[in-house]
Amino acid sequence: MEIFSAKDLTFTYTGAEAPVLNGVSFSVESGAFVLLYGASGCGKTTLLRLLKNEIAPKGRRTGQLNFDGRPISEMPYEDSVKNISFTAQNPDTQQVSEYVRNELRFLPENLGLSEAEIRLKVAETVSFFGAQDLYNRNIRTLSGGEKQLVNLMAAFVCSPRLLLLDEPFSMLDPFSGERFLRALLKLHTELGVTVVLTEHNIQPILPYITQVLVLEQGRCKAYADADAFLRAYPTAAPSALIPSVTGIAVLDSVPKTLGQCRTLVQSHKLSLHFSEPIEVPRGEPLISLRHASFRYKKGSEDVLRAVDFTLCRGDCFAVIGANGAGKTTFLKLLSGELAPYSGKVKRAEHLSCAVVPQNPQACFAFDTVGEILNAAAVPPTAKTLFKLFNGTSNPAPVNSRVQEIAETLGLLEFLPRNPFDLSAGQQQRVAVAAALLKDPDVLLFDEPTKGLDPACRQSLCRQLRELQEIGKTVLFVTHDLDFVAETAAHCALLFDGEFVLQAPRRMFFTSGTVYTSSTAQVFCDTDPVCRPVSLSEVENGKA
Repeated sequence: MEIFSAKDLTFTYTGAEAPVLNGVSFSVESGAFVLLYGASGCGKTTLLRLLKNEIAPKGRRTGQLNFDGRPISEMPYEDSVKNISFTAQNPDTQQVSEYVRNELRFLPENLGLSEAEIRLKVAETVSFFGAQDLYNRNIRTLSGGEKQLVNLMAAFVCSPRLLLLDEPFSMLDPFSGERFLRALLKLHTELGVTVVLTEHNIQPILPYITQVLVLEQGRCKAYADADAFLRAYPTAAPSALIPSVTGIAVLDSVPKTLGQCRTLVQSHKLSLHFSEPIEVPRGEPLISLRHASFRYKKGSEDVLRAVDFTLCRGDCFAVIGANGAGKTTFLKLLSGELAPYSGKVKRAEHLSCAVVPQNPQACFAFDTVGEILNAAAVPPTAKTLFKLFNGTSNPAPVNSRVQEIAETLGLLEFLPRNPFDLSAGQQQRVAVAAALLKDPDVLLFDEPTKGLDPACRQSLCRQLRELQEIGKTVLFVTHDLDFVAETAAHCALLFDGEFVLQAPRRMFFTSGTVYTSSTAQVFCDTDPVCRPVSLSEVENGKA
C-alpha cells in the first residue's frame, strides 16, 4: 500500500531563479526503508522538509505531493505531527529541553494529551529503546550519539507512520552509529514504521534498503533495490567500489556488507604488490602538549588527562575516537581557544592557525559566500567592514585565489548566494575554503567531511595532500576512517581523555581490528606488511 508519493513536483526557493526540484515523481510503499541519495545541495533536505508541513521551506511549489492519497499541504496540523516525524542532521538544533525526560514529554504535551497518556507513551518509548540510562540525564552531558538517539526517541514517542532522517550518521562514531542503527531498525522491522533517510555514508544501511531515490540536477531516479542502485553508482559504498577497482565482475548480487566483499575478494585470490612504505622524516615541532590536562569546571572530571602530543611542520595528522572522547576539546587546546589547567602547551613563534569548526555557520560573518571568501583571502580594512555592516556589499572582485579554491571545492556558482541558504554540505565546503584562503601555517579541521558527498570528499582529500606537499601542516579530528586512510600520514586514537595509540598511518590501521578502514577490513587476512589500508593502495597495487 502506498504511503506517500510525488508527481511532477517542482519547487523553487523564494528569490531563486532555478528550481531545486524539477518534475520529481516517485511512489513509496508503507513499511519501506528508503535511501534518498545525491550530491550535497541536490535538494535532499528540501524534499524531506516538504514532506512535513511544519518545517516546509518557503517558495513556489507545483505538482503533487501526497500522504495517504491526500495533499500533504492540506494535512491538519495534528495529523502531520502524529504521523510524520523528522530528525535533523545536527541534534543540537532540534532539542528544546534541558533534560531527556522533558524532551520526550514535549511533543505529547503540546498535542494536549493527558498526564496518564504522556506517562504511558514516555515509558513505552524508553523501554522499547532500552534507554533507561539516559532518561534522567542532562542533555548537555550526552555524547553526540546519545543526543541523536534521544532525537529518535522524541520523534517516535507519538508513534508516527513515517520517519524522515537527515544524515543521522554524519556526526556519529562507528559504534554510536551501530547503536543508533539498531534502534532505527527496531522501529522499522518490529513496528512497521516507514523510514526515509538521506546519508552519504551508506555502507552500514545497505543490507536494509528496500528502495533508493536519487536526486540529480533537480530530477529523480528511482531504483527498486540496493543492487540496482549499486550497479549504477558503484562509488557510493566501499563494498561495491573495491570489487570495481580490482576488476572483479559481480555477476549476481552486489556485496552489501564488508564481509560479503571480503568473501568475494578472497575467492578471486588477487595478487597485489606494494613497495615498502618510506618513512618520511617529520619537520620541526610547531605545537607541543606536555602532560596537558583539561576540565570544563572545577571539581568536574577531566576531559583530557596528561596528554603528550607534538604536531610538526608538514604533518597531515588525523585524530579519531568515539563521541565524547575529547577530540574537539583537544582541537581547541591546539588552537589556543582553551588552555590546560595543568601541563604545558608550547607553540612556535609567529604561528598562524585556521580552524574549521564542527558547525560551519560559525564562520559566516558576511551576507554572501563571495564576501566570506574574499575576507578570508584579503582581510578587510576597518573602513570596508564599516561599509559591509551598514548594508553596502563588498565591491572587491573575486581574486584569483578565491576563484581557484572555489572552483576546486565546487563553489563558483554559490559566490553570490547567502551562505545560510546553502545545504549543510555546501556550508561545510565554504568553511573549508575560507580556512584554506587564510594561508595559515596550521589548518585544524573538526569533522571536515561532514555533509560531503563522495566527489567532494575526494576533492578535499587531494587539496589536503597538496597542502602537505608544499609544507603546510594539517590536523583533523573525524569519524571518517576511510578518509583518514586516504589522507593522513599519521594517526592517533583518543580514548577516555588519553591517547592510546599514535603511529604512522599504515601501522595505525594494521595494529587494531576495530578502528580501521573499510579496505583494511576487506583485506584483513593479508599479511599486515603488505595489507592495503586505502582504496588508492588497492588501485596502485594491482598486478
